[in-house]
Amino acid sequence: MTINRNNVTEFITYLYKKRRGGAPPADLLQRWLSLPEDEIGVQLDGLFRHWGLTAVDRQKETDNFFRDTLYPPAPAPVAGPQVVSRPVPVAPAAYVPAPAPRRKKPRLLLWSVMAVLIVTAGYTGYKYLQFSALDYIYTITDNVAVRDDNKAMVARMDLFEVKNELPSYQKLKAFDKNIYYRSIDNSDKTYPCRKVLLKDGSFWAYLVNKKGIAGYVNTNYVVDNYNEFRLYQTAFKEVKNNKAENTALKAIYRKIIIGSMGLDPDMADKYIVTHTEGLPRPAVDRTYAVLKQTIVDNIKYVIIAGLSDGYYYRFEGDIKENRFVAPEKIAVINSNSDPVPLGGSYRFFNIGRSAYLYDCKANLPLNFEAIEDGNGKIYAFKYKPPVDTMAVPADTLSTTN
Repeated sequence: MTINRNNVTEFITYLYKKRRGGAPPADLLQRWLSLPEDEIGVQLDGLFRHWGLTAVDRQKETDNFFRDTLYPPAPAPVAGPQVVSRPVPVAPAAYVPAPAPRRKKPRLLLWSVMAVLIVTAGYTGYKYLQFSALDYIYTITDNVAVRDDNKAMVARMDLFEVKNELPSYQKLKAFDKNIYYRSIDNSDKTYPCRKVLLKDGSFWAYLVNKKGIAGYVNTNYVVDNYNEFRLYQTAFKEVKNNKAENTALKAIYRKIIIGSMGLDPDMADKYIVTHTEGLPRPAVDRTYAVLKQTIVDNIKYVIIAGLSDGYYYRFEGDIKENRFVAPEKIAVINSNSDPVPLGGSYRFFNIGRSAYLYDCKANLPLNFEAIEDGNGKIYAFKYKPPVDTMAVPADTLSTTN
C-alpha cells in the first residue's frame, strides 16, 4: 500500500500525533490533500529529510501506519452479567451409554486450512506493502535499452517519449535497490544494472514474479531522484530537436553538465541553446553548439555551451570521483581589452586542434581561439591576429545579445 490522496490526511494526522501529541491544523491537512497524486511522494520525501530521517525511516513509519490502521488490536472483552448458580435436584443414577469417540480429523484439517490462509494473507499483505513502496528510477538520456532475462531488448527509456515499435518510458519502478551485474551478449563482460518493473500497476504479477514482468537497465543511464530527472529534461529540451547535437551529447557529457548545474540553484530553469535558427544548413553542419574538452578519457571533461540566459558557461566534472564544479562564465578577450563574459549567438568550429567562435547572426567565423588556464582547461576565447587581410577583425565580436 502507498500513501496517496485517499489516505494522505490520515497519514499526516498519524505522524503529527506521534511527534506533537495532538491533531494537526485543518489548513495543513487541506494543503496536503490539494497536492497532485504524483507530488505527494516527493513532498513526503522532503518532509522526512527535514526531520533528519532517512528513506528507511519513512518506510518504517508507513508500515507502522498501515499496520495500526489495517490491523488494530482486538478490543478487550466486556464483562457480562454474573450468573448465580442454583442447586439442581439430583435424579437417581441411570445407565448412560458411553459417548462415541469424537472425530478429530475435520477439526485438525480446518485449523490447518485457517493457518495456511493466515500465513498467505500475511505474506500477501507484506508483499503489497513492498510493492507500494517501490521507488521510481528515471532516465538521463535517450534510447536506453531495457533487457529481459534472456538479454533481449524489450523496452527503452528516453528523456522524452518516442513513438517506436518498443515501449518508451521516462520512469520505471525498481524492484529493489540491488545492483545486478549482467551481460548483454555472449561475452563475459558485464554491466551494473537495476531490475525494473515493466508493468507498473500489476501487483499480482509482481507477487508471483510472472515471467516477462521484469527488465534490467544500465545504472549509468538512470537516476532515482525526480528533481535531477527534471533538470535533465529542462537542460536538453532544445538539444533534443537537433539530431546531430543530441546524438553527440553522450550520457557522460550530460552527467557532467547536470552535475555542475545542480550545484547552482539559479540554473534550475536554464537550458542549452544551439543557435541554429536562421543559420544556413552548411554553416550548421560545419559548426557545433557544445564544446567538449577531454581532460582524462571517460573520467574528466570540461564542457562549454551557451545557456538560455544569453551567456556561455564552463561545466567541469570528474565522473570517477562523482565530483563537479559549479558553472563558470566563459570570458572573451579582445586584442586590447580585459576579459568580459561571452554573450551572444555563437557556435564553435575547429581549425586543426584549436576551437574557434562562429558568429551565428553574421554567419561568419571569428578569429577568437579557445585558450587554456594553467591546468590545461579552456577558460576564455582570445583574439588571434589574422594571417591574411580577409579575416575578421577583433572589434567585430559582440559580448551581449
